[in-house]
Amino acid sequence: MSIYSTNSVDHTSGETFKFLQLLINTLTDPIFAKDLQHRFIACNQEICRLLGQPHDKIIGHSDPEFFPPEQCAVFWEIDDYVTSTGEPRENEERFTDANGTVRTIWTRKFPLRNEQGAIFGLCGIITDITAIKERQKQVEHLEAQIQEKMLIIQSQASLLDELAVPVIQIWKDILLLPLSGIIDSRRAVQVMENLLESIARAGAQIVIVDITGVPMVDTSVAGNLLRAVQAAELLGCQGILVGISPEIAQTLVGLGVDFSHITTRATLQNGLEEALKRLDYVVERTQRPAR
Repeated sequence: MSIYSTNSVDHTSGETFKFLQLLINTLTDPIFAKDLQHRFIACNQEICRLLGQPHDKIIGHSDPEFFPPEQCAVFWEIDDYVTSTGEPRENEERFTDANGTVRTIWTRKFPLRNEQGAIFGLCGIITDITAIKERQKQVEHLEAQIQEKMLIIQSQASLLDELAVPVIQIWKDILLLPLSGIIDSRRAVQVMENLLESIARAGAQIVIVDITGVPMVDTSVAGNLLRAVQAAELLGCQGILVGISPEIAQTLVGLGVDFSHITTRATLQNGLEEALKRLDYVVERTQRPAR
């Protein structure tokens, strides 16, 4: 049924005004109207609660009676924009309510026009978004904490990667890369990066790659090992591959992987002996005198 039905509302201006007042009083958002001098000419009960004043203490009065000057300046700047341009405006504002609590509000203001189209004031609708802003701050704080923890996790992961693929200088001009565990594609990239950085930093001539602790070598792992040794050679560093178990050797043969152009030795000791020989070192065991 229309609110202007003769069965529901009398068409006299007084009754219509009372009905409209009753209507806006049922709304939970504060609603108000002001004239061109910033005086309140209409409001609902939520405005009364917000300002802590009865209806008759608000109508005909203006913002300086309820708010400090700096807040009034913000309110009036938007008021004047709406009434001078005829364009609606919305903005976020902060003010201190009747209880002394600082609230954050979202205000929408619209020009009021008479029957001739002339602007004689404005209408405003306020939504209290204090709780929403607080939740937003909590979410932002939580996101910052998550981001901080993610950075810590990434830092720890990077450290673990370095520990998982350590490159050790075991002799002058000789590096050792001991590998253990599964070598997936991500770890293969880390192996390559750590190896090449260590070779460049140490100026090494020989690197011994020990795969004793690698439980399985398939085509992908074998390819990564070959590429690592080839990349080292491009930096002038010879590669020696050690620690190939009989099982892995059999697997590589079955896969048709060609290691013929890479020096291989059965154990780390054999690999170190080969490296020292290439660098013209002579290592002899000193015979201890009999006791």
